[in-house]
Amino acid sequence: MLPLGLKAQVVVVGGGAVGLIAAKTLVEDGLETILVEEHEEIGVPEHCAGLFNIVNFKRLGLPISEKYVENFVRGAVFHSPTGRKIELDAGRRVAIVASRRSFDFFLAREFERKGGNLILGDRVVDAINVDNVLRVKTRRGLEIKAEMLVDAEGMASILLRKILNKTTEREMWIPIIQLWVKDHSLDPRYVYLFFEEYLPEFFAYLIPINDEVGKLGVASKNNLRIKLNKFIKDRFPEVKILRSVSHAVYTGRPLKLDLNSKIIPVGDAAGHVKASTGGGVIMGGLIARSICRIIASNLTGAHTDIDQDKEVVKSLTRELDRIANVMKILRSLPVQVIDKLFNIVDKSGLVEEFPEKLDMDLQYTSISRFLISPRNIAKLLLSSLT
Repeated sequence: MLPLGLKAQVVVVGGGAVGLIAAKTLVEDGLETILVEEHEEIGVPEHCAGLFNIVNFKRLGLPISEKYVENFVRGAVFHSPTGRKIELDAGRRVAIVASRRSFDFFLAREFERKGGNLILGDRVVDAINVDNVLRVKTRRGLEIKAEMLVDAEGMASILLRKILNKTTEREMWIPIIQLWVKDHSLDPRYVYLFFEEYLPEFFAYLIPINDEVGKLGVASKNNLRIKLNKFIKDRFPEVKILRSVSHAVYTGRPLKLDLNSKIIPVGDAAGHVKASTGGGVIMGGLIARSICRIIASNLTGAHTDIDQDKEVVKSLTRELDRIANVMKILRSLPVQVIDKLFNIVDKSGLVEEFPEKLDMDLQYTSISRFLISPRNIAKLLLSSLT
């Protein structure tokens, strides 16, 4: 049991995936690190579909392990509001479906194995700067003296609002219900996205775990339970619901960070989420990893490539910002326009080439580079005219 008077070079607040990646990076760089998580158990509740691009997952320095990998995916099937369908097939494994509970547990064990200290069932409620030392206070009365704090609290970040007077775009958080269902009858090599007329804010999805079981999600700002029931009735009337969880996905822009601050938000707290899909583990993890390497460099001189890490933070944050701006435009389009876009892309003949060019995380960059070529522009124009 940890003593009441605690010291650490860095305190990480929040034991979700991004917080754990941050904490793991810090201890790997030799920093005394304490992670405080409000829940009694890591990985619970399971707030994510767990779909990760393999290439970018490996950039996090993590193994593709049977400890948390539930399935491998090679493509996606998109359904338009009026029933059009586009299938993208990379012809090889391009993504994993992970159990977030098992994945987060793996990260926590790695953090502790490398020398980190984990405090469960407690919540940080304040952090006061006294003589350039942070006094981090918890709900249960602990006080931790630290040089830096990494805020990975997620959507409800108390410290972000209370101390930094910042917040993500609150109106851009969309409630979501994710179900684990049985008997979906779909090919488990693909994920399935449904753009429904009654779900203008976010698509519905089914991500198979295997031939029978999958994760089904529906998001909406209003009448969510009614819309979930309608989606199941229309699309998957035969499935059996095994369990469910409710949370929210972020579809807004990321915060602008001050890397010289003693308190730096990461992950959902900082809006490090793809507005297109609500996914934040990869992009948020990569940004948090670079931020923590910058912290290590500032505190111990552990890294000499601090400029490279600053560029990673800048470029990935810019990517997320651009994705959010594009999605704001797309979500304002009428259903008829969305369906027309499906038709244009489908008839252009570019669908077969697209999987080789698309990066699930660097979506704006990869799609714009693909579409900007004169040849592809010509194909899209011809398709739209015909």
